[in-house]
Amino acid sequence: MKKKRRLGLFPGIVLIVGALIVCGHLLATAAFTGPQTPLKSSLQPALNKYFLGPLDQGWSLFAPGPYSQDEQFLIRACLSSAEVCAGGESAGAEFSDWHNMTAEEQEAILYNIFANRETRQSKAVHGRLWSANTAMNEENQERASGNHVDGTPVFGVDLYSDEATEAFPAGELNQMRTYQRLENAAVGLATLRGQELWGEDFSMVEVRLRRDPITPFASRFDEESEPSSQWVKVGWRPVQQFDEEVLAAWR
Repeated sequence: MKKKRRLGLFPGIVLIVGALIVCGHLLATAAFTGPQTPLKSSLQPALNKYFLGPLDQGWSLFAPGPYSQDEQFLIRACLSSAEVCAGGESAGAEFSDWHNMTAEEQEAILYNIFANRETRQSKAVHGRLWSANTAMNEENQERASGNHVDGTPVFGVDLYSDEATEAFPAGELNQMRTYQRLENAAVGLATLRGQELWGEDFSMVEVRLRRDPITPFASRFDEESEPSSQWVKVGWRPVQQFDEEVLAAWR
């Protein structure tokens, strides 16, 4: 009889545990997709780690509005060793030309209604990194645009350390962590594509995001109304290292 009672309780326990998991997921989803609040800030970076992986695809609760600008993701590499690259051209560093990944992807999807998400990677990373960069204050934007060729933290400190928690307000620190995660994704994407373009011996990579506002239809023939491009610069960074599993998935 006792054994039967225990077996009879098992389905109920499973249902309760399952219900708690579902409720927890729904509450986390509401917090993640909702507006910025003190509660949402207090749950970071756990929310980002739960919902966003290393190759974040930029899922959103609501569909975006029509594009009002063209977005371009550009990369170039320093083809010399890290020591030579750190010295720049005066030390004999060799640099590649700029390569427009977005233009390359657009060629692949032209007239192809069955193009997969592989052909939209640079635009997905561009949109989220641009937003994360412009959400920061000017000082942090300046830090992000600088060169960090020796692997030192972009913001001078490990953003997940106690030192960072004491140095920055919670809201600002959350913005910096979001930016850093997306910058890592951009540098990783540039590294993987760069290995295909320039081989595996290059040591540094630089990323630039460009936005070209679309000329209004009524002003399309007015040369004086041509809007100028806007830029977000990610300075020189060491190339990222990937294990064989990641490289196999990329290839």
